[in-house]
Amino acid sequence: MTDLVASELLKLRTTRTFFGLVGAALGLILLITVLTASLVPFDPGDTPFIDLIAVSPLAGIFALVLGILAISTEFRHGTVTPSLLTVPNRTRWAVSKLIANGVAGLLLGLAAALIPALLILLIFAVRGVDSSADAGDVVNVVLGSAVGAGLFAALGVGLGALIRNQAGAIVAALVWLFFLEGVLGVIPGLDEVIPKYGPAAAWSAVSSIDAADDQLGQLSAGLVLAVYALLFLAAGIAMLQRRDVAANSS
Repeated sequence: MTDLVASELLKLRTTRTFFGLVGAALGLILLITVLTASLVPFDPGDTPFIDLIAVSPLAGIFALVLGILAISTEFRHGTVTPSLLTVPNRTRWAVSKLIANGVAGLLLGLAAALIPALLILLIFAVRGVDSSADAGDVVNVVLGSAVGAGLFAALGVGLGALIRNQAGAIVAALVWLFFLEGVLGVIPGLDEVIPKYGPAAAWSAVSSIDAADDQLGQLSAGLVLAVYALLFLAAGIAMLQRRDVAANSS
């Protein structure tokens, strides 16, 4: 399994898509944080450091797409056939992708928190803005960004294995996160469950410093996201066992 994970990590490091998604995630987060830190007027006594680095969990969206592409791209370009000839055990193949992309997502989330934080500290020092912050809040933001992105990348692998169609999986994930979960969350009977246990709600809770009243705590939300990732992967593996992988599924 170690060799398989290492192979998947090598695949990530040698694809333009990976670097494009990482660059887009870091670029967007840096643009928001640096422009805000540089241009927004702060009143004396303001401590905006935490508010600015709290944008870092946005990296989770890019990590989710990364996880989806990690497995759906294999079907789109037909590389799944030689991959499974090399690794006939489809469960091991899928699990290795989940682990590798989970690690990549975690590192992306970590970078998305630490790099902007360092730049904000530098900008605040030049501007004379108070950069003090509660150490516990900083740790929560950094860990929330890293763990949220790692779990979302793992979730994406399971979703990609289940749906296979690249565009369909990405659209389905984004529609659920930004629209459908919110709609379902106001339906009587579901309004006590979806806002707390839905994937988007769990991701938000993992990334939050202080959970809202209707949200789980960071640890509980992380466990919920991990369960989602494993359930989607199990469903995806079940479909992989039944499908003809030689077919192009783009």
